[in-house]
Amino acid sequence: MECWVPLFDIFLNSPDPETEASTWLQKSFNPSSKTTPISTSSFISLLMKPAEVNFSVSSTPNQEKRVTWIQTLPDLVQTRLLSFLAYDYQRFCDKELCRIARIMSVEGKYLDFWVKKAEEKLLDLVSVSNYRWLSDLNLDSEDEHVENECQSVTDWLRDVAKDNEQLFSWFPISPG
Repeated sequence: MECWVPLFDIFLNSPDPETEASTWLQKSFNPSSKTTPISTSSFISLLMKPAEVNFSVSSTPNQEKRVTWIQTLPDLVQTRLLSFLAYDYQRFCDKELCRIARIMSVEGKYLDFWVKKAEEKLLDLVSVSNYRWLSDLNLDSEDEHVENECQSVTDWLRDVAKDNEQLFSWFPISPG
């Protein structure tokens, strides 16, 4: 954990945390070193580490809730972390980033506005969707049906119009 303190200092104090954190990670990561615990997967593992949080609800005080470590951080740091992950997403595994974003989105109604926006941006960048399910919806035929239904004359009006074609001469839709 101590090796990550400078990075979290960047997230807390830097006016440009994304680029500064990216530079720090690039300088600190040495793939040839077997002793350096700094890597993109170790960073993701730290963020996803389970944490127990005590919270009080009026009916049942002091319940424990299991969350990820990133969720225990202040909203500002969460926002900056997610923004950094979106900024430097090519360095990380897409599946891991997607997992973080989805875990954060599960808590979506409790998230700060900016945390939610950063989570959505990250999820948009890394989620893989092929949109095949859209072809099964057949939306075109639905629109045509509604359009035809709006431009057609009801049966009873059509019968009246056949008997007397001059009855609704002002009507913009033909009875036939």
